[in-house]
Amino acid sequence: MSTECEPLLLDTNAAIALVDAGHALHQAVSRVVRGRPLGLAGHAAFEFMRGLTIAPWPVRRAPAAVRRLIEVNFPETRFLEARDQAQLVADFASIGLIGGAVYDGLVAACARAHGLTLVTCDKRAQSRYEALGVDYILVTDAATAS
Repeated sequence: MSTECEPLLLDTNAAIALVDAGHALHQAVSRVVRGRPLGLAGHAAFEFMRGLTIAPWPVRRAPAAVRRLIEVNFPETRFLEARDQAQLVADFASIGLIGGAVYDGLVAACARAHGLTLVTCDKRAQSRYEALGVDYILVTDAATAS
């Protein structure tokens, strides 16, 4: 488990909930991450950019604004090194990841490679994160963050 000073890495849905004050889980995610250094977990940075640049108004942001959001709000963003990626196809195949779950796998693998806890709001990703041995916090409602 992470310590109070270690960064937390967020997956896409947790990051969007954090920056969108109108999101149903905004307050819950805010409480979980309060006071902690934050980053996005690898591939989540690209998904975050995609999501915010196509979101409906008023959540939608220009690409330059998303870049700034990442730099300011998620300065501890981490990415996989090439050596960490080499084994992933075999790892994902061994646990049966298919379709979009492969992207959850990339996010989990990044957190695992850096030894950091991942914050998510995605119940579907929970089994994938567990299968890949990543430490995570699942935020599902206000009670999660109490």
